[in-house]
Amino acid sequence: MSRSRPTPSPPPDRPGADHALGRLQARLDAARAPDGKPRNIRTTHSAGRAFTCAAEQCVMDLMTHDRAGLIEHSADVLAHLLEIWAADGIDPEDVWIELDRRTRMGNLLLALNMAERTSVSTAARRRPWKIRTTKLP
Repeated sequence: MSRSRPTPSPPPDRPGADHALGRLQARLDAARAPDGKPRNIRTTHSAGRAFTCAAEQCVMDLMTHDRAGLIEHSADVLAHLLEIWAADGIDPEDVWIELDRRTRMGNLLLALNMAERTSVSTAARRRPWKIRTTKLP
């Protein structure tokens, strides 16, 4: 007797919706005001204060090598960061795109720098940022 395979769920309408951060973002979006206006300043300040406290706890856990505490407080940091974004109307996808852009730019600059190093001999390479002498003019 064979077991029937579960039918796959329909694909999520937003990237990462099946991920924990995506589910949290969906709950925050559902709790938002129906008119789409950002939350009031008090909510924004309390979310910022909670984010700061959780980030401080992360640093303390890192310094004391408390792995379990670091995991717990890191989850708090991410949750509060999503609250801040939701309060200000920022789509997390925009942040992920910016992170991807920075990573690609860094990789491109690294590749260009490495290509320059391999194509030109060390003696011929000019480095204006490197001081060649200690003599003053």
